[in-house]
Amino acid sequence: MRNTKPRAGARTPAASVPAPGRTTGTRGTPRRTAAARGGTRLRVCVVLASLRGFDELAAHSEPKRVIALLQEFVGAMADVAVAHRAAIDAVLGDGVRLLYGLPTPRRDDPLRAVRVAASLQRAALGLRNRWLAAGETHAAGLGLAVGVAAGEVLIADLSARGGRAGTPVGEPLRRAARLCAAARGGETLVDEATYASASARLDGELVFSARPIGTRARDLRTAYRAQARRAGLRVVPRRADSFAG
Repeated sequence: MRNTKPRAGARTPAASVPAPGRTTGTRGTPRRTAAARGGTRLRVCVVLASLRGFDELAAHSEPKRVIALLQEFVGAMADVAVAHRAAIDAVLGDGVRLLYGLPTPRRDDPLRAVRVAASLQRAALGLRNRWLAAGETHAAGLGLAVGVAAGEVLIADLSARGGRAGTPVGEPLRRAARLCAAARGGETLVDEATYASASARLDGELVFSARPIGTRARDLRTAYRAQARRAGLRVVPRRADSFAG
């Protein structure tokens, strides 16, 4: 009988090393744990940002230029996310979705989410000014709309159905999307849960004010505007048509 004992210094087959969320079955075959199959519920903060006015800019630019601008925008948003240790959950063309609370929620996640939203606004404003200086006259109408929502989501594994592992599903994502849709360019709107957790601790950095948004959802008839405080002054976003939906 041939000796099957591995030689000293031989590498262990990769299949015998379980991936995160898996255990190893017979013959080193990965087997998903019950928790991975069934999903995990976590309390997270969702930050959804969308660049208002980009469609108009794209309509007056060459396709190659549009792609270059999008790449620059996504790069700037990603830099902010990395600096603030936010998880980049999705890139949505002229928008991004960030998450706090993965893989382990923290008590200060709402605080971190509002701070990263403020930094995203500053980065978007810097891009706008740089594009204007480069001759992109239609960049004058650009402004970042941001929605922030907190709550419990289900982290589901949808990879077997063409999706991806670690997909978040739940009301906070829909609420952040409604807030982002309601926000004007240059405006950040947060939900009640985020406001209650973060507003007092950010009193010296941001100014919060209630703003009706006209949505039919019972849990989202009023949002809270988070505005940067600069030299004691409030920074008022560019006016636009109010959201109704």
